[in-house]
Amino acid sequence: MNLNELKLQAEDSAQYRLHDLGEWLEHSYRPQIFINHCLDCGMQVVVNTSPLPNEIDIGGEAVALTCEGVIT
Repeated sequence: MNLNELKLQAEDSAQYRLHDLGEWLEHSYRPQIFINHCLDCGMQVVVNTSPLPNEIDIGGEAVALTCEGVIT
C-alpha cells in the first residue's frame, strides 16, 4: 500500500473513533514513518510505509481508542 492509501485508511479509522486529526508530520529519524495527532485529545496515529517484520503499517491510540476530548 502506498503512503496516500495508508494515510486515508488511518484517517478513516481515526474518524470512526471520533478523532479530529491535524497535519501529518514526517518522523525525524525514520523518514518512512508519518505521525498525526488528534486536535481534541492528543492521541496519535502512526503510518509506516516500510514496516519491519515485527512492525505494522498503521497503528496508534487514535485508531484503537475513542476520542477522550469529545463529550458524549
